[in-house]
Amino acid sequence: MAGLLDNEWEKYLPSNLPEESFFDQSRKINYLPLNFEKLLSSGAIRVTEPAGKTGDGFSLVSKWNDLSGDSSKAWKDKPDAYSTAIKSLSDNVGHLYDGKYRQILWSARQLGLSPQEVFMQKRREEGGLLGGD
Repeated sequence: MAGLLDNEWEKYLPSNLPEESFFDQSRKINYLPLNFEKLLSSGAIRVTEPAGKTGDGFSLVSKWNDLSGDSSKAWKDKPDAYSTAIKSLSDNVGHLYDGKYRQILWSARQLGLSPQEVFMQKRREEGGLLGGD
């Protein structure tokens, strides 16, 4: 992955981070809340049938998965689970394993999204956005 990321992304996903870290569930990172609606609409992630099978729940597939030759490429999208997935993931971003989080960031960067589009803005207690109301 070296050289693929510019300085804007460097603090979120260092260019010297080895690709195998996408599978390493023991490496811990600080999660920032993600804009799952933007990630879904841009194609950085897909919500699919769970593990490619019909049933309750959903699986989250990144563009990185699809480009890496992962079998998930053939998994059917599950549009009826989009709102459930977005709410669940937004409420529980820490439930993503670190590798999946990195895959999502890599996918967003490759699709030309900026960190400002990918990360949710923090809200003040009284409901206004930080950095301008």
